[in-house]
Amino acid sequence: MIDFLQKKLRIVVIVFVTSGLLSGCVLHTVCETPAVAISGDQCDDGAFVNAPAVAEGESHCGPWWNTFCDESLNRVMTLSLDRNPDVRSISRRIDQVAARLIQSGSTLYPQIDGVSEYSRRWQVDGDVSDDASLGLLLNWEFDIWGRIRSGQSARANEYDAAVEDWYAARLFLTSAVAEAWFGLTEQHLQLELINEQIELNETLLSLTKLRFGQGLGGSVDVLQQQQQLEATVALTPDIAASIEEFELVLDSLTGSVAGQRPRFKTGQRFPHLPAHPKTGVPSDLLKLRPDLRAQQSRIRALDHEVGEAIAECLPRISIGGSLLLAGTPSLEALVGDAVANAIGPIFDAGNRKAEVARRKSRVCEEVDLYTAAYLNAIREVETALSKEREISRRIALQEKQLATIRKLLQESRVRYSRGLNDYLPVLDALSRSQQLERNLLTGKRERLSARIALHRAIGGPLPEPAG
Repeated sequence: MIDFLQKKLRIVVIVFVTSGLLSGCVLHTVCETPAVAISGDQCDDGAFVNAPAVAEGESHCGPWWNTFCDESLNRVMTLSLDRNPDVRSISRRIDQVAARLIQSGSTLYPQIDGVSEYSRRWQVDGDVSDDASLGLLLNWEFDIWGRIRSGQSARANEYDAAVEDWYAARLFLTSAVAEAWFGLTEQHLQLELINEQIELNETLLSLTKLRFGQGLGGSVDVLQQQQQLEATVALTPDIAASIEEFELVLDSLTGSVAGQRPRFKTGQRFPHLPAHPKTGVPSDLLKLRPDLRAQQSRIRALDHEVGEAIAECLPRISIGGSLLLAGTPSLEALVGDAVANAIGPIFDAGNRKAEVARRKSRVCEEVDLYTAAYLNAIREVETALSKEREISRRIALQEKQLATIRKLLQESRVRYSRGLNDYLPVLDALSRSQQLERNLLTGKRERLSARIALHRAIGGPLPEPAG
């Protein structure tokens, strides 16, 4: 009898293994270092086109915003990283994936459950019988083909991706805070500049009125200067609105109720342009940018899921058993059994094979997305470098132009005071010089924005989270 059962078991195992082989599945090897889908001649790893030949200044350690040497900005950054609800919500996903990781690996080990039962049976003749049992149930699947381990590895890579997504969220948060901070700084400086320009325009208006009263000038001169003063004063409401808008943005980014905290006090001037960060070569972005690292982990996770699907095509073998104390009415008997199970596909109309193909296609899809993200990252770095360089050129030209216009304004005022020309050249030079002064402030803020964009494009660097 035992020999007969052994022969039957061999036949069953052979059928299962053969069915797995006929399904066209083979064990899968995962690529642990996904590569972008770019041909070799396009990926020669040369330096960035717009990168400076030599890094400016000394390199800095620590978070990227420390290079601006603004203690107030540092405090706002710390506040936003601690309190921003969007970043906190993304950190919750790490806990969720960690729980799934534990779940996926739990079936590698025997599953033991406790069981107890008590029943009472009444018969027509009045007899009553009791049955009771108490014991343990065992079930353990042998991970012969690596199905469970593949699922566990997929969840481990999903965990890595969740961590990198959190880092990416922190990077975008800090860049948004810096943008809002320097935008607020610019508006405060613009308001200060406008007040100075208003004071100058009022002085010039008084002078034109004085000359008009002395018969040395016309009423048109007075009206022209009056219009210049009013046009300058009219700029203040928009600036005040922009200041309030940036304040409310910072409220939101720092997790505060809008308008319910004291206003931020920015620096009196823009910081000097900090030392240029080292951009390295394009392939460095694959290691530096958290969004690209997250995509790498997602590709590996999907690749492990391919292995999981392939293993689903092959037989599963598990053992089980129970050990019970049973009796009526007391637990006087010890009962045990053992079971070996083997289950595998015989015919599923191509369902499992199609699932393998679907998951392989998902891997290819994510590789294409990874390639697109990498190319976009290179573009962002090149754009930030080019933009900063051209803005710096524009600022230098505007400063030169402003120096010339100020000389023109001074000379025009002297000639006007001597009666050698009318007020129009003075007004024109004044209007152009004041506009250039405002444009220069905007340009300096735009140059800082380009530097922020560069740090965002190269991945920071970011601080390691506390604890």
